[in-house]
Amino acid sequence: MKMFKNIYTILALGLLVTFASCNDDDKMDDAMGMEPEAVIGADFSVDIEEVVNLDASSTTGESVTYTWTVTSPSGAQVSLANATSDMISFTATQEGEYDVTLVAVNLAGTSTAQSTITVINPTYATADQMGRPAINTVFNFFGDADTKNGYNMTTPEDGNVPSAGFKGILDALQTYIGLDPATYTNVLGLDNATTASVLATDVLMSNKNFPSTYGPSNPSDIRLGENVLNGRGLGDDVVDVTLILAFGGDLQNLSATQQGLIGDGVAGNDAEFSATFPYLAPAN
Repeated sequence: MKMFKNIYTILALGLLVTFASCNDDDKMDDAMGMEPEAVIGADFSVDIEEVVNLDASSTTGESVTYTWTVTSPSGAQVSLANATSDMISFTATQEGEYDVTLVAVNLAGTSTAQSTITVINPTYATADQMGRPAINTVFNFFGDADTKNGYNMTTPEDGNVPSAGFKGILDALQTYIGLDPATYTNVLGLDNATTASVLATDVLMSNKNFPSTYGPSNPSDIRLGENVLNGRGLGDDVVDVTLILAFGGDLQNLSATQQGLIGDGVAGNDAEFSATFPYLAPAN
């Protein structure tokens, strides 16, 4: 009889130990909580210099700590605001892709989420070659509107209008006003073929080490962007400069027709330009 009592006692003690162990495990599971699941959302794009906000507040789990890593397009680590919070931010100062990694940790485990932030520079997303107004309004017509529009939408690095076509326009206009395009040279000493190659690249040039000018004092010393078509200060009359090159000859012994063609008749600005972008003068 004692033997059966001993067996019952051993079994009871075993059950008590088992229940106690399970109860302790349950308490530990409750204390640790569920393993986290890191969530930071889908990839997205922003403009350069914007503040990028990243939100991990949808991450599941109790007592989660966050570690963020953001790598810039150049491979450098980005300085983050609120780096250990579920919501962080940084300023996107470089164009390209930023790689984002979030590690969420609690007592129950670790979870990782990743995303890519694409930073674009809208300033240069669309390019237009209409740098010198007179080129586009007077000289840039190569047979039809589609050709003209195609030229306007072509970036300089992707190619320019053929200078031969541009020379043809100069030849035709000069012939119309009684000049001989075969012998014409402008104030720079350039013939139409050379002038066309200079003006066909219709972009503004600005070299702050040289003054604003349409030509050198020595026609044999031509440095484009330095002493030829350089500067483009706010007060420079870029239309008159182009007209002088096309019709002014050497500016000596101008005919009445030439005198009427080397300027657009628009005087300089009568109010000071502002010192900040977009550098507009106040309205009258």
